[in-house]
Amino acid sequence: MGWTEWVSMGLLAASILIGSIGAAIAYQNGPPAMIGAFDFAYVGFAVLWGIVFFNETPDLIASIGMIMIVGGGILSLRR
Repeated sequence: MGWTEWVSMGLLAASILIGSIGAAIAYQNGPPAMIGAFDFAYVGFAVLWGIVFFNETPDLIASIGMIMIVGGGILSLRR
């Protein structure tokens, strides 16, 4: 591996570490229902990145699952 790959791995590791610590602090300070709803935002971004970068399209089961996750997040935010 070259120098650029090591730098990329270091930057990715640092961002994962910062995100994990940030999520732990958010769960300590905020209401868990709200934090949990935003914590599942990675599912939407995974679908978006799959469509944009890998030319993937979600099938029916994946689409239903995504709708259920988004619906659950919306229901947990409503009080």
